[in-house]
Amino acid sequence: SKYIKVLNSSAIITSCAGSGSGFNDNPALDPRFYNTDWMKSIPDDTPVSAISIPGSHESLSLYGGPLAVCQVWTLDKQLKVGIRYFDVHAGIWLPNQKSINIRDSHWMFYQHVEFDGVLRDIFNFLNRHNRETVLLKVTFHGLYREKVVLLMKKLTKKFQTRIWTKLSVPNMQQARGKIVFLQSESFHTGTENHKSFFFQYNRLQNVEEKIKHIKPHLCDHHVVLTETKASVLKSPKTLARTVNKELHSLVVQHKKSSLNRGCLGVFSLSFPSADLIKDII
Repeated sequence: SKYIKVLNSSAIITSCAGSGSGFNDNPALDPRFYNTDWMKSIPDDTPVSAISIPGSHESLSLYGGPLAVCQVWTLDKQLKVGIRYFDVHAGIWLPNQKSINIRDSHWMFYQHVEFDGVLRDIFNFLNRHNRETVLLKVTFHGLYREKVVLLMKKLTKKFQTRIWTKLSVPNMQQARGKIVFLQSESFHTGTENHKSFFFQYNRLQNVEEKIKHIKPHLCDHHVVLTETKASVLKSPKTLARTVNKELHSLVVQHKKSSLNRGCLGVFSLSFPSADLIKDII
């Protein structure tokens, strides 16, 4: 099964303004940009890794100032606009804490939501749009990781019929209506994923050549991850303005002329525009 994930920072959802920039920082989302059922037409035997999937980087980092915020849309809006991969940072910071907090990855600002609430919102969406699937990568932080792992095991057991936790990549028939967990460095449940290294020093480098090499080895069997990350002292929004435009051009050009179609995979974005998301799907 194949899967690529490209992490990027950007979003534009107003009409034509900024068209082609791939970037948006307007929290409003016009319903005409909804893509709630775009996976419905994908054949059942298609591996999830073989699909180009728009995702969000630090999906729930909406609070904490310019160095922490990576998104402007809520989880609900991200699902409605067509995002199907979510990168979540979570943990427990107090010994008597009974639920898993969502925070940003650098500064640890609380994002006013708990992990079980995230699962609930995703499942509510999948109940209404049961031909879709959602990929979820969870990274743990904080002092009490053993407790977090224990709580996560309870949650995955509670929802075991709705969550894919196997190492193998599912096809769409196996994934529809479910959350597919991807492994992270701190949470080893779920499907393997690998970096594509499309970006070097936050610039796209030799992408078509890299796709050609990745395709026969990884894309049919693993999730491939392409990501850009702002440094701790650089604003994700600043990076997104540059990277998203470059990525948008790549997606459009790849669709038109690439000899290696079908191996772009998941794009993990900060501040993505509705145009960029639409072009990915």
